[in-house]
Amino acid sequence: MKHSAFLPLLLLLALSACQEPETPTTVIRPAQVWTVSDQATRNSVTYSGETQARVAADLAFRVGGKVMARNVDVGAAVSAGQVLASLDTTDLNLNTSSARANLTAAEADFTNTKTELARVAELRRKQFIGQSALDNAQAAHDAAAAKVAAAKAQLKLSGNQAGYTELRAAQAGVITQVNIEVGQVVAAGTPVARIAYAGEREVHIRVGETTVQTLQTGALTDIKLWSQPNTVFQGKVREVSPTTDTTRSFLVKISLLNPPPDLRLGVTADVSLANIHTNDDRWLPASALFQQGQQTAVWVVNTDNQVQLQPVTVTAFHETGVTVTGLPAGTKIIAAGVHKLSNGQIINPIPYDGKAGA
Repeated sequence: MKHSAFLPLLLLLALSACQEPETPTTVIRPAQVWTVSDQATRNSVTYSGETQARVAADLAFRVGGKVMARNVDVGAAVSAGQVLASLDTTDLNLNTSSARANLTAAEADFTNTKTELARVAELRRKQFIGQSALDNAQAAHDAAAAKVAAAKAQLKLSGNQAGYTELRAAQAGVITQVNIEVGQVVAAGTPVARIAYAGEREVHIRVGETTVQTLQTGALTDIKLWSQPNTVFQGKVREVSPTTDTTRSFLVKISLLNPPPDLRLGVTADVSLANIHTNDDRWLPASALFQQGQQTAVWVVNTDNQVQLQPVTVTAFHETGVTVTGLPAGTKIIAAGVHKLSNGQIINPIPYDGKAGA
């Protein structure tokens, strides 16, 4: 009787063991999708940059030594010839004193050889000595004269080095960087300050490969400063870098033709470049970009709602998005949440709810 009571339970366990395990359900996540449209033709595109001095220089002492004074701070306006910093002159003054003493000794020796040459020349004239004695006296005289010249040069060099302990501004400008403090020992040639010289101002921007192919020096631009948004200034492209930098973009320098008198360095400016787009340019939300190593890409959605990475080339950055090449019109891409996807993932497309201004 006891064994028959457990029989239904054993049958139930056997049936459950024969059932296949349930397959976990794949979660299809929603994703915001943007459809690429033909928005290539535009009269101008705006790049953000910053104002810089056309001429700037790193300043360094021509001799090494201990810093005794630092007379300027970052942002200080300086005039031509103003002393910016100075070094201890003790050792250099000793070198100058030693050089001066060497010159005195050389001049005394030269005086003796000059007198001796005159005496020997007189004896030779009277036939009391041979020609060799006169030649020796002449050689000693010439050697002493050369030592005087060398001692004078050494004294001048020592004096110059003593003067190099004062770092002066070659032209008027603004100090943009200071790398020393009082008591610090610096080597000759080590940059200790940076100065932006007064004069022409320019705006530096960075552009993509497509833009740089059509951009030429001398092209006129419109410039707006963020501090003066209602005023348009004129600019001219002065220099286009032939190579990319670490940002994989090209540096473009644009001269300000009519800068305001109170323009500060480093302020943000918007530069409008005209007629630089091609028919392959497409506008995208900036949130659609995905960085895969050194290559910029976007997630493309196929007809089965699967996503795959598609490389693109960024040609311009805007306040509302970016312009790229490499995408045909009508392509559907992921516009937000690009870092949460993987190749081949299936998504549930929903319209992009961000601002889609061109």
